[in-house]
Amino acid sequence: MTKKVRLFGGHMRTHFVAYLALFFALGGTSIAAVQALPRNSVGSPQIKNRSIQKVDISRKTVAALRGARGARGPVGPAGAAGAKGATGPAGPTGAPGAPGVSGYVRVSGPTVTVAAGVDGSAFVPCPAGTQPLGGGWFRTTAGSTLRATDSSFAISDTTGAPGWQVTMANEGAASANFKPQVLCARVS
Repeated sequence: MTKKVRLFGGHMRTHFVAYLALFFALGGTSIAAVQALPRNSVGSPQIKNRSIQKVDISRKTVAALRGARGARGPVGPAGAAGAKGATGPAGPTGAPGAPGVSGYVRVSGPTVTVAAGVDGSAFVPCPAGTQPLGGGWFRTTAGSTLRATDSSFAISDTTGAPGWQVTMANEGAASANFKPQVLCARVS
């Protein structure tokens, strides 16, 4: 015949008093601490300075400790300017632009004398490799009664060079002078 051994049942029966003593020993301290201090018995003399943190106080109490907001104070003086910062790195080079007009040249023609009551014309060619952008004229005789009847782009009949043509009418009683001019540019 074999003997059955009951580990749990036998173990509990033999050690029941020890477990009971352990239970009261561990739980008894907390029970004693809770029952040792009556409610509202801890005051300012029992609390060590700077030992209670804001998290230990209820939100309602913290809100009650705040007073009303005061008036805004005057603006203080401006502070000194800070030191200049370091120069940043250079940016990337941009794409090249489209070729355009370059090398402006202003050309004035010779002085042209226009007799009283007649028209006088002058042509000013652009240098080789350039094209006219615009042109005009100016009087060289003060108080003259010259009036432009034509001022426009033209091409020379003899050389084929582009330039500016100016025709002036002298409506005065004396001869008068003018100078034609053209603004030319190199086309790249």
